[in-house]
Amino acid sequence: MAGESGGLDGRVPAPSAAPTSQTPGHPSFRRPVTPGSDRGDSTLEKSPLGEPQGAFPRSTAAFNSQDGTPPTSYTEAQVAEQAAHSATYAQFMKPKFARAPIKEAGRVAYLGESSNLSLLVHDRHGTTDVVHYPLPENVRGSRARLTELDNLEIDILHQRGAFLLPPRALCDELVEAFFKWVFPIVPVINRTRFMRRYRDSKNPPSLLLLQAILLAGSRVCTNPQLMDANGSTTPAAMTFYKRAKALYDANYEDDRVTIVQALILMGWYWEGPEDVTKNVFYWSRVATIVAQGSGMHRSVEGSQLSRADKRLWKRIWWTLFTRDRSVAVALGRPVHINTDDSDVEMVCEDDFIDDEADYVADYQPDPLHVQFFLQYVKLCEIMGLVLSQQYSVASKARRQNAIDLTHSDMALADWLQNCPREVYWERPRHHFWSALLHSNY
Repeated sequence: MAGESGGLDGRVPAPSAAPTSQTPGHPSFRRPVTPGSDRGDSTLEKSPLGEPQGAFPRSTAAFNSQDGTPPTSYTEAQVAEQAAHSATYAQFMKPKFARAPIKEAGRVAYLGESSNLSLLVHDRHGTTDVVHYPLPENVRGSRARLTELDNLEIDILHQRGAFLLPPRALCDELVEAFFKWVFPIVPVINRTRFMRRYRDSKNPPSLLLLQAILLAGSRVCTNPQLMDANGSTTPAAMTFYKRAKALYDANYEDDRVTIVQALILMGWYWEGPEDVTKNVFYWSRVATIVAQGSGMHRSVEGSQLSRADKRLWKRIWWTLFTRDRSVAVALGRPVHINTDDSDVEMVCEDDFIDDEADYVADYQPDPLHVQFFLQYVKLCEIMGLVLSQQYSVASKARRQNAIDLTHSDMALADWLQNCPREVYWERPRHHFWSALLHSNY
């Protein structure tokens, strides 16, 4: 397997600022690695993470400097981009646009019913039931913003180590650990699609998503190479977090589904209880905002998405729901997702099938993992009920109602009574996933 993708053995060969003939938006995984040809290479033999040494020099801000005055005119590229954006709205008004097939799920525009543009489109086409549209050609872009990044942005990504990856064997172990221990909790990836690209040097997966998967995988992987002197994998997780965050901050990826997937996984890094911008609460909220921007909170059954993408979108949305409720309970924060604004159907067993129209999925769903997630969603619904009735600010303003308490107790009792045997925890037949589920109960 190590020979299948040479670029994974130590680092992803870094791109240049100018556009190349490589696959748009992805650094080449085929280019040979030349020792010492890129910053950070000298440390690869010492560190399995390929962590570059050196930090940005601290400099004093220079005030009253002519260089600090913002420009008042656009570059040629910016003028062209503005013109393209101006033509976007006209694209939505074209005949048959509302019913056009959505070939790429990561490039979907959402028009809510109350938006001005939505009113115009519905009036023009008479399609009041459509809220998901394929992004017009002029704003689709490439698979990432690589060709738009300037030299400074690419240099920053270099210094952040964003193009570095662990040796192939360690990378494989991290990916396997992710799918074994993290994926059942956050089933937001089509595993067959990802693994086929992971093994394909000519069409590698999103670098942002891969770094996020390595981050989450490092939290559950027991490889000694990832551990510090105290046996902690936190330094390794921080390395992957910084790489993923650098790519996200640079808008390196423009596939919206991929961005949501990566944002969810970036919540697996947390600096400490005092931090409010580098924890699961922050990243799950950002992921929800991006997902709502693409309309993931709305039913896609009547959309032009493929069946596989419809299933994936449902899993992503209900994963966001579970993160929202569980994090709110754990940290004592308000919930973010209002179920009155969503009409996504309840996730079911069929939604875990990743079969495509032209092939059967390489990885079939594990019935135990499926039941775990389905029951976890139901438990999170009850969490939301308890938070609203007993812990919200509004609930404090009204007198405690015994009926509310009884309602919550009955909901929990009903959940436990109907919990499938596969994930029902009993001391004589202890199982990790049933224990994890019932620890939330």
